Amino acid sequence: MIAFSARTSKQLTSTRASIKIVFDHVVTNTGKAYDGSTGIFTAPSDGIYVFAWTVLTNPKKWFDSELVVNGIPKLYNAADAHNGGSFESSGCTGVMELKSGDKVWIRKYSTLGNLLRERWSSFSGLKLL
Repeated sequence: MIAFSARTSKQLTSTRASIKIVFDHVVTNTGKAYDGSTGIFTAPSDGIYVFAWTVLTNPKKWFDSELVVNGIPKLYNAADAHNGGSFESSGCTGVMELKSGDKVWIRKYSTLGNLLRERWSSFSGLKLL
């Protein structure tokens, strides 16, 4: 069985695009395919994998992100609270066909938005087939 779940332990504030988000507090890592020090999942075998991630931003802030496979963006997510007075959370789930050694991570999408909340933002994945 290959499965992992991790969350952030530190708030990320930056307007730079393409910053890798390191979900460093690893909750589950069956099969040891996720590296909490780098934020990278490495597929241990060919198959169909499911990934999900959630981001939370503060009132009056915005944070957009993308799921990346081997450097190529595949899915996108945006938590947009820049016009509101409350926290905003957003999640995305996707199914990917991966080959052994493929690398998957989450990164900041653009220079818009600048705050990812710690503890409430997470990244999970598992091998389905």
